[in-house]
Amino acid sequence: MLVAQRQQYEEPYYPQPVEREEAKLEPNPRVLAKPKKKPHKKVLHLAIVLVGFALCSYTVGRFAMIAEKQQEILALEQALEKQQTIQEYMKLELAARGDLNRIEEFAKNDLGMDYPNKEQVLFVELPERVVKEIADTSTEAESKDSIWSKIVGLLD
Repeated sequence: MLVAQRQQYEEPYYPQPVEREEAKLEPNPRVLAKPKKKPHKKVLHLAIVLVGFALCSYTVGRFAMIAEKQQEILALEQALEKQQTIQEYMKLELAARGDLNRIEEFAKNDLGMDYPNKEQVLFVELPERVVKEIADTSTEAESKDSIWSKIVGLLD
C-alpha cells in the first residue's frame, strides 16, 4: 500500500492569485439617458381613457333607456288587453240590453208601463201652413248645401 508523506498535507495550500482586471467605467451604449415622456402624451392618454369611459357610459345609458321603454311597452300592452276585454264585455252587454223584447219586459215589469189604451191615444193635426214651412226649410238647407258643394267643387 502506498502511503503519502505527511509533510505534503501539513503545509498550507495557497492558491495562486488571479489577476483581475479592474472594472473600467465605460459608458454603455445601450444605457443612455432616456428622454422623459412629454407631458402632452400623458394628457393624450388621459383624454383617450376619458373618451372611452364616456362612450361606455353612453352605451350603458342607452341600454338602460331601451329597457325602460320596453317595460313601458309591456305595461301599455297589458292595459290595452284589459281595455279590449272591457270593450268586448260592453258590446255584449249593449247587445243584450238593446234587445226589444228585453226592453219591453223591463218596461212592463220594473217600470209598470204598458201599451196605451184607445182612450189614451190623441191624434194631433197640424195646419197646412206649418207643414209647408217645414218642407220649405228642408229644401233651403238642401239648396245651400248644393251651392256650397258646387263652390267647393270649383275650387278643387
